[in-house]
Amino acid sequence: MTAPDCPFRGLDSLWIQVAGLSCNLRCAHCFNASGPGNREMPALSRIDVRSLLDEAETVGVRDIVFTGGEPFLHPEMVEIAGDTLSRFPATILTNGTLLIGRIVERLAAAARDSIYSLEVRISLDAPTEEDNDRIRGKGSFERALAGAACLAEAGFLPIVTAVQFRGESDPVALEEVEILLRSRGIRKPRVKFLPAFRMGREAERSGGYGEDDRVTTEMLELPGAEQLLCSTARVATSRGVWVCPILVNERGGWMGGTLSESFRPFPLAYGACSTCFRHGAVCANAATAVREE
Repeated sequence: MTAPDCPFRGLDSLWIQVAGLSCNLRCAHCFNASGPGNREMPALSRIDVRSLLDEAETVGVRDIVFTGGEPFLHPEMVEIAGDTLSRFPATILTNGTLLIGRIVERLAAAARDSIYSLEVRISLDAPTEEDNDRIRGKGSFERALAGAACLAEAGFLPIVTAVQFRGESDPVALEEVEILLRSRGIRKPRVKFLPAFRMGREAERSGGYGEDDRVTTEMLELPGAEQLLCSTARVATSRGVWVCPILVNERGGWMGGTLSESFRPFPLAYGACSTCFRHGAVCANAATAVREE
């Protein structure tokens, strides 16, 4: 079956793989196999990021998203955030375990000095320490919650993201996470559920995609297809530009050495494309819940 193309509609969102694939955790479900000592994709320098921001301005990018690996392993992440906030709204995707006081204070100062917004998304995959740490590693639960609480105290409204392991719609899990966050002093819990992408270590854990797990031409005719991230975003790394954060390091996801080379349609040939489509273009910041006590 020939994969249908996702048309490129213009670059609204630029994702930057700022720390490469280096991460202080080794999560069992990581789709790009990030982890300690993974130097397969080197980090970008602050100068590299500034050059990307320059190019982003020229093509009309609306927002910047930093991902990894773990962005806060980068020694200049706070400075890079400040550079970005002088020109764009920004989001940082983090496991939260490195968000200690001084880093958060400096991050909050950068946000206060900007007319643009800074969002921080923290990964937490279960409302209990036992279940979360089985996936993300011992101690990650308490450290991530401490990071989220530190952000809230500094004036941020962190978004907590969790992978859906129980099913596509689980109001019980949502309520459990909200109760947990409120118990840690986060008065306005923002929770975002993500599907598991059966790639990288997750493919080893639960099995990869089958031949039928594909986007079809008929699916692209349905409402909402235009929201696919690959139609309006690209991911810049030290090894060139990739179509989306899920397919970074997949050979077929590489789009070229520069942003301009990547401005073309992408064939939706991966099982992960079907996950993204079926779950409604999952990478945006929209949270499942924003409620106050």
